[in-house]
Amino acid sequence: MDLIRNRYLFVPFLVVFLTFCLDKLLLLENVHTYFSKSLSDINYIQKHQLYEDLKVYLANKDRDKVLVYFGNSRALLFDNEYIHKKYPGWVMFNFSVPGGKPDYVLQWMEVFHKDNVKPDFFLFDHSVEMYNSSATLKVDETLTNGLNVSFVLKHFSLFSTDDISTLIAKRMFRAYQYRPKLEVILARAKNKEAFLYPYRELRNSLMANLNKGKGSAMTPGTHQSVLPPELLKKSAIGDFHSYLVPFHFSDQVLNFTNQSLELAKELGVPSAVIWVRLSLPYMDHIRNLKVSVGNGKEDTVYHDWYPRMIEYHKQNGVPFWNMNDDTNYTCNNFSDAGHMSPTCYDEYTDFIFKNLIQSFVKGAR
Repeated sequence: MDLIRNRYLFVPFLVVFLTFCLDKLLLLENVHTYFSKSLSDINYIQKHQLYEDLKVYLANKDRDKVLVYFGNSRALLFDNEYIHKKYPGWVMFNFSVPGGKPDYVLQWMEVFHKDNVKPDFFLFDHSVEMYNSSATLKVDETLTNGLNVSFVLKHFSLFSTDDISTLIAKRMFRAYQYRPKLEVILARAKNKEAFLYPYRELRNSLMANLNKGKGSAMTPGTHQSVLPPELLKKSAIGDFHSYLVPFHFSDQVLNFTNQSLELAKELGVPSAVIWVRLSLPYMDHIRNLKVSVGNGKEDTVYHDWYPRMIEYHKQNGVPFWNMNDDTNYTCNNFSDAGHMSPTCYDEYTDFIFKNLIQSFVKGAR
């Protein structure tokens, strides 16, 4: 009776419920294309189909060997036709996504392990930026687009309170992430042929290309040019201060990577970790500029991070493919400080497969 007399107590819950329902309505594909601007969520959505395609492919008796690559936006543009021609007998299923982090990789590796899905090789990514727990600019795309709430709850102790807050805000109420703007909605509604329909076509085209490329595809408008040296220097100093100043090493991130590698071992699938090439001016800052590394100390990012990686790989016997210290790798065309131009992807592919084939030769001895 008290609840009936005090029905106003239900009003906040009703408001939250209605807001939640409206949020889900806004995210229907034909609705949110009136205001969203990003294409990166397509990469995350497509990976579920890629996984199903992978399971079907692995069941074929006469299939090629399968490399599964878990990377980020530095690994989106591979060409399986090039791989097929130059490295016959191999195919790449690319699970890389924009902002891909070790937590997202572990989520997928738990699925692979549960389903006993065994490709022929796993390649994981070591991006130095992902190991910084104190970055000025946070990379949270896996939280907003990729991680399941159940996974976060399972590994709750490995996430910060900021991560949990971001997950709640941007996953429960996705419009908080996309921020519908009235002027954008009105512009697309008034001129659908010029704005709305082309945007929808971009999304559909990217999904089709990702399916065709087994997870690899060129995202329209990104990584299409070679940045001139002076602009590359500006990009490098901007990225350095955004992602690596100050630099406080995250043991949690290494924990995620370690768990993924352990699951690969349990599956009996060989694996390696790659540090993808960064532009020369960006690497110069990483090697030489001193920053706060915690506990009142200053050091270079390279000196604080790299020895930890070497020691980890030495202790665990996992190959570490370091593109940044490989004197034989020479392609230094970049679209920005941290992303190789498409003109380097053939050499990038060669670097991976030469190391991959060497790993298989060693394993056969």
